Amino acid sequence: MEIGLHANMCDRDTNEISDMLRSVFKLLCEKLNGNYGGIIEHLWIDFELIKSHAKPDGKPRHPFRFQKRVSGRSSFGLPPSPDYHNVGHFSVRPNFSYLIAIPKSEVIPYCLSLIYKELLVLSTKEKKLGGFKSELFRNRFSEECMALGYSLNENML
Repeated sequence: MEIGLHANMCDRDTNEISDMLRSVFKLLCEKLNGNYGGIIEHLWIDFELIKSHAKPDGKPRHPFRFQKRVSGRSSFGLPPSPDYHNVGHFSVRPNFSYLIAIPKSEVIPYCLSLIYKELLVLSTKEKKLGGFKSELFRNRFSEECMALGYSLNENML
């Protein structure tokens, strides 16, 4: 499975945070790519950094959704198009007031801890994902964060 962690949509208040996360997310993606069972081939996680885009109910803009492979065969005489992969996608929304107020040294651990917490959504979708090993993925996420020097702390959430 190929992982994509993104914090590329930001505003003036969160631009610096986006820059901080970009290199960490890139390293994590490289380390987390691998086989976790199931049919999911790509997992994209967007870290929301634009407060004005937040939904009024405080929930992330994009709850988990899974798109199964779509065949590229055409039955209408059109040229065939390539297959799309089995893609899972969701977004993670931080507490913006907290995120802006904490010291810079705590920003990355807070963001990673929040992502780790939100990865629980995958355990509720294991059957739909064909036996995806969500606990293995969460454990690897935690291990790789620790290897990069970031402790996950669910108490700060």
